[in-house]
Amino acid sequence: MKHLKRILGIFVIFVLLPAAYGASQNVTVEIDYGGLQQSRKVEITWKQGITALEALQSAAKIETKQSCEFIFVNSIDSVEGQSGAMAWYYDINGKRATSFANKCILSEGDYMRWEYTKDVCTHNKEDQK
Repeated sequence: MKHLKRILGIFVIFVLLPAAYGASQNVTVEIDYGGLQQSRKVEITWKQGITALEALQSAAKIETKQSCEFIFVNSIDSVEGQSGAMAWYYDINGKRATSFANKCILSEGDYMRWEYTKDVCTHNKEDQK
């Protein structure tokens, strides 16, 4: 019994505690430029309340545009969206985001991926004919 307690104590000290303290306090930001530039990943330090937009701003040079109360990411590292053709979309941990980046609060260890892809939200006047 004494031997088992010693083994359990060693396990806690050398396995569980380092895992708890070494847990990711970062957020990973992946940017896929749709083949126009090489994709890249950046790890940034997570902090309580950080939004997807703030994390992206820490990882890349971005431009946004505002429409009413909404903020859209218009360009990342000079790759600019083209209304009705290409746009920037993001997901968190493999799931498509359901809110605008300035409203999406990230959790510790989240993996955020931005992708430059076909604009599925803006409709061209020709598409409506």
